[in-house]
Amino acid sequence: MKNFINSVRKSGPLRTKDNFIITSSMVNSNGQLSIWNLMQLLNEVKGGRMNQLLLNVRFEDKVKNMDLKIYDNANLEETLVVESSLAPSGKRSVDLKIYVSRRKKGMPVKRVCKAVYTLGMHAAK
Repeated sequence: MKNFINSVRKSGPLRTKDNFIITSSMVNSNGQLSIWNLMQLLNEVKGGRMNQLLLNVRFEDKVKNMDLKIYDNANLEETLVVESSLAPSGKRSVDLKIYVSRRKKGMPVKRVCKAVYTLGMHAAK
């Protein structure tokens, strides 16, 4: 596993940070970010990070578990800050932690949700 984490460090950063603006197509009739669009955003970030993991052909991954906690909702035209990090979790698994916060000018930053994907790593066949 140590070799796996070292190869991940060489293939890209362990932490990333992206900004997204909530558009009218992402909100429901109340003007709040829909769960469906939030999940699509999380899957987009997860897909990019998993592509980083698959740069080393010696390893295959499998999503073992996903834990999602929603704290607050975001509204139209707010900026979402999505931070992700990879951390070892046991001998053959890695946790992909994704934190989504909302920012609006003149307002304090509020956490929207936290998602933790546990990815199992094993040698490719």
